[in-house]
Amino acid sequence: MKRLCDALLRLSLIASVAAQHAFQWPPDRSSTANKTAPCGAVAAVGKRAEFPLRNGRISLVAQEVSWDAIIAISHLSEPKSNADFSELPETSFLRDSDMSSTCLSVADASPTVRAGDNATIQLHYSIGSAEFFACADIVYVEPARFRRPSISCFDADDWSDLFAGPADDWDETGGLSGNAVAGIVVAVVASVILMLLLGLYLYRRKCQRHRMLRQMNSVRKIPWDEQAASSRPTPPANVKMRDLS
Repeated sequence: MKRLCDALLRLSLIASVAAQHAFQWPPDRSSTANKTAPCGAVAAVGKRAEFPLRNGRISLVAQEVSWDAIIAISHLSEPKSNADFSELPETSFLRDSDMSSTCLSVADASPTVRAGDNATIQLHYSIGSAEFFACADIVYVEPARFRRPSISCFDADDWSDLFAGPADDWDETGGLSGNAVAGIVVAVVASVILMLLLGLYLYRRKCQRHRMLRQMNSVRKIPWDEQAASSRPTPPANVKMRDLS
């Protein structure tokens, strides 16, 4: 009975987490993820959503952030296996403002990709030994022609430090990005450490020089002439000899 309860609990946990991790935007082929690679239960390409060549974002239905996931992309018209996908670099985490979803900022498309090219984005994550897959089909458009979907993910700007976001970070305020601030902080800390090490080195040199001067002064104060005179042997006194004859 205990094993049955444990199995049911494990299955319910997997089902709940699988339901939490699915595409909100771009639209998913299926409403839930599935263990079938590479795109879950639905293998056929669905309706493609427009996706910008630069500053792209993905919205995932996920209430928890403590999960290990991979976002990959395939530029084939119909990817058939995981080998057809390449992991997207510089994927950044962003918590949605209404806490209903999780946003990911993805790297810009490569220079060889043009507007009108098709692609498929894959969500691949694991829970224990089980792996789950979901896919969203897209078509690239110029950023100027892209219409942001009406979800709060595209209005949020509070980037987490958990991941390193792209350089632009969709920052419309003109302020420094998170990477720039982090770089400045690291540079300041490194400079302070170097200054402390230099100060410690100079202080030790100064102490060593003072110690040598004290030793030299102590050597000069010793009355070497008096010590040399006192160390000379005393000549024997004149002894008068008597005539014993």
